[in-house]
Amino acid sequence: MDLSTIRKKLQKKDKSHYAAPEELVTDVRLMFWNCAKFNYLLILLQPDSEVAEAGRCLDEFFEDKLKEIYPDRHFPLMQQDDSDSEEVESQNSKMPPQDFQWPSYGQECVQPKRKRRHAVRLQKQKHLL
Repeated sequence: MDLSTIRKKLQKKDKSHYAAPEELVTDVRLMFWNCAKFNYLLILLQPDSEVAEAGRCLDEFFEDKLKEIYPDRHFPLMQQDDSDSEEVESQNSKMPPQDFQWPSYGQECVQPKRKRRHAVRLQKQKHLL
């Protein structure tokens, strides 16, 4: 799962358009799980990669916003059911274990202040002089 797929599925004209918020949340969590899996869990020599840290911070931000937007709603992780089809089982094998926790790097995720367009333009002009 990746952001371009999520963006595509947010378009109403797409045939696989999200029908419920739960579907979006599942895909976003899957994307973060993939980030952790390929940028933290599989890179044992460099578990504190910049990409893994960015993924952790974005995941934390997403979960905070989700609680803010849906304070009375719980979005559980998908669980494997013995009666499910093979397709669902293969989908579930892609999902993170419920007890998965990103590693702590000893620093809090801080959102940098956005630069205003005007400030960026001035900075570029100064650089050209």
